[in-house]
Amino acid sequence: MTAKRIEELEILIMQHEDAIESLSATMHRQQLHIEKLDKMLSTLALQFKTLQEESAVKPQEEEVPPPHY
Repeated sequence: MTAKRIEELEILIMQHEDAIESLSATMHRQQLHIEKLDKMLSTLALQFKTLQEESAVKPQEEEVPPPHY
């Protein structure tokens, strides 16, 4: 192999390493974002469940028809 070809291969390897590092950092940020969204979803689900339990509206089966019926 010529010195020029070796240099080209080294440059190519460095570019690949940079791309891999960039992809790894992106994946890490996405994972953190997914974890944050998962926590938010759990919190919202709990709040929704609490609101349903505290709701002043009775289920349809328990509702008494109005007097004019």
